Amino acid sequence: MASDDAMEVEPSFGRLLAAYRLGAGLTQEDLASRAGLSVDAISLLERGGRRAPRARTVQLLAEALGMSAREGDAFAAAAKPRRPGALRVPPDLRLPSTPFVGRERELAQICSLLARPDVRLLTLTGSPGAGKTRLALRAAAALAAGYRDGAVVVTLGPLSGPGLVMPAIRQSLGLEERSQELPLETVAAHCRVRQLLLVLDNFEHVLAAGDETAGLLPRCPGLQLLVTSRSHLRLRSEHELHVPPLRLPTADEELAREPSALLEVPSVRLFLDRVEAVAPDFRLTSRNAAAVAAICRRLDGLPLALELAAPWIKLLSPAGLLALLDRRLDLLVDGPHDLPERQRTMRATLRWSCELLEPEPRALLRRLSVFAGSAPLDALDRVCEAAGGLGGVLRRLATLADNSLMRRLPAEGTEPRVTMLESVREYAYELLAAAGELEATAQAHLDYYVDLAGRARGEIKGPRQAAWLERLRREHDNVRAALGWAAERGQAERGLRLAAALSSFWDFAGHRREGLSWLEGMLAAGGDVEPGVRAEALHVAASLAWRVGSGDLAVAHQRESLELFRELGNIRAVANALRGLGIALNRQGSYAESLTLFEEAVALLRELDDAELLPSALLNLGVGLTRFGDRRRATAMYEEALARYRDMGNALSTAHCLVNLANRAKADGSLALAQARYEEAAQIARTLDSPFHLGTALVGLGDMARIRDDPAAAGGHYREALRLFAGAGERQGVAVCLRFLACLAWIMDQPARAARLYGAGDGLWPDAAAADDEEEAPLHMGAAAELREQLGPDRFTAGYQAGGRLSVEEAVAEGLAEA
Repeated sequence: MASDDAMEVEPSFGRLLAAYRLGAGLTQEDLASRAGLSVDAISLLERGGRRAPRARTVQLLAEALGMSAREGDAFAAAAKPRRPGALRVPPDLRLPSTPFVGRERELAQICSLLARPDVRLLTLTGSPGAGKTRLALRAAAALAAGYRDGAVVVTLGPLSGPGLVMPAIRQSLGLEERSQELPLETVAAHCRVRQLLLVLDNFEHVLAAGDETAGLLPRCPGLQLLVTSRSHLRLRSEHELHVPPLRLPTADEELAREPSALLEVPSVRLFLDRVEAVAPDFRLTSRNAAAVAAICRRLDGLPLALELAAPWIKLLSPAGLLALLDRRLDLLVDGPHDLPERQRTMRATLRWSCELLEPEPRALLRRLSVFAGSAPLDALDRVCEAAGGLGGVLRRLATLADNSLMRRLPAEGTEPRVTMLESVREYAYELLAAAGELEATAQAHLDYYVDLAGRARGEIKGPRQAAWLERLRREHDNVRAALGWAAERGQAERGLRLAAALSSFWDFAGHRREGLSWLEGMLAAGGDVEPGVRAEALHVAASLAWRVGSGDLAVAHQRESLELFRELGNIRAVANALRGLGIALNRQGSYAESLTLFEEAVALLRELDDAELLPSALLNLGVGLTRFGDRRRATAMYEEALARYRDMGNALSTAHCLVNLANRAKADGSLALAQARYEEAAQIARTLDSPFHLGTALVGLGDMARIRDDPAAAGGHYREALRLFAGAGERQGVAVCLRFLACLAWIMDQPARAARLYGAGDGLWPDAAAADDEEEAPLHMGAAAELREQLGPDRFTAGYQAGGRLSVEEAVAEGLAEA
């Protein structure tokens, strides 16, 4: 008999049918076809329109879904009118009345596992706030009628120790306490003759009771246990099912800002469902879709976090809420009062989990919080033991993984990595500061990444370029965290060493503006910095500056860098600075001076026999010679640089050389050779995911298609390059693409569009015309002249000026639009 404080719930056959169908990956149409039923019948059953379907219908559905005999029996039982008392739930754990979102797959997995005779104990594990309790309750409601004696839920959260678990089960079963009988015996005697599902919620803090609880199973053949716990019970009879956070929007879904697509994403659906309860007039639109998607991502798709965040939409716009999520634990408070106390704030939920840990795993958890995104295993000993020994980091990691507070990422390269949810990280960081361990741990983190960047500096230019680029992409968030710490603590020299050593990463991976920003901030911060470190940082900052169109800054930094290196007597660095200054001056139109600098740099590096820097100087000299019409010698410089880069295994610099050689071949009329070189460069850049190198190769391929009179192919290449340059913040590359798209519009007899695109390109990069090569200059000049004649001076000027007023985003959108 149910106790007076329990409630009765009737499970839904329709919900169970939908869970099995979705778990099998079937649409309603698929299932109807397999079962020989109508789609309307399937839809009606899943909506609950028929509470007691015919036995033959149930049999057809079970066969179509491939159910085992045990599953089929439970399925048939769920289809029958149910007696009261199928599920008993204590009043502090009532089934929520809100919709159950995004867990169809997990619900079907639970139903399938519990239908197996060998699965007597199933533990649902997962991170704090992942929704394990609610999922277990839904599963119990769906399955209870398949057990002769139903299902009983026992909440273990309030218990102070493992010795109270069996008395709590006895009480939930409605059994009398017997003075001469242990609670285990009372429960075992009751369950021995019953077919029953026992749901034990929040087992993580009473794990020592696992053996006694599992001991019921051999004595009670009709008993099954469904347990929720942040840690598995480590019993041989146990089967574990991990409950992940809800699926997040993909990057493409977030960028698309398409409400209908986002409404299919479980985390977004749950957030909007909870928003509707407090702000019924709120609607997901193309204007707020990206912010809503980002909120779900920042909250890790955790159901509890999403529920606690939703009420803020009464006061804040999605963008306003997103801006405050850096301190999410201060926002995720005041949950529904029908939740247990530990689940009414995200901080309380996390505190509950962390307080269950022994001191050493708890210390590791808080020290791991200095890592952003994920952490490589080879960094953990150095970083996480800087504030004191932990008695073995790997052992403590296993404990955190067992408690669903950390997980290992799928292998992506050579180094294993671990990560934690952002909500866990924020709480752990608070613990780190409170423990007085922040300074030592964050400093060790910074030092590790300074050393890693030093190793990467040489490796990224050699045969392991692809592996190191990928490694640095995975470490990007950690690099940002380390640089942020250096800036915050006034450690300019350490920050400059780190940022400068990543010169090739900022360049090749498309983060030039970010790298320049870090270097400029550190250079301006002052403080004691070794002259050599400052000179190198100035050189790298200058190299990034000319690449993003800041010519004056590039020249000023390179001149200062050159002067410092001369004072230090570092001939190799002097040669490199001469090369860098030559590039910056070339970009400003000082071709004669830049050519002299390139010649001097090449001579110095040949004298030093510097295999690493000489190819770059040769490449630069080739560009300078091209400006003066010395095509033969320019080609020779490119060819030598190409051979040297191939010997080094520097794939992206090889691609750079190939583009330059393709440009020369195109200008000389060797179109087949040009096409082959552009294609090889594009293939290399795609493989290494370098937006700048791929964009330049695609512009070349677009030119080849234009020359072949294939405007459709040309436009496709130019637009793909435009997307890449825009995504990497390459304003100059964007301008180049817009100008070629303008030329293409002129060729395709779209003069008004052409005038606007020329204006947009020149507005974003006023020096574009001066930088045109010997082929591009007459092409664009001729197009502009004919456009003026075709449109008339006034219309051309009006369209050109309108294009010049476009923002980068507006200009890119106009360029990407297919006419």
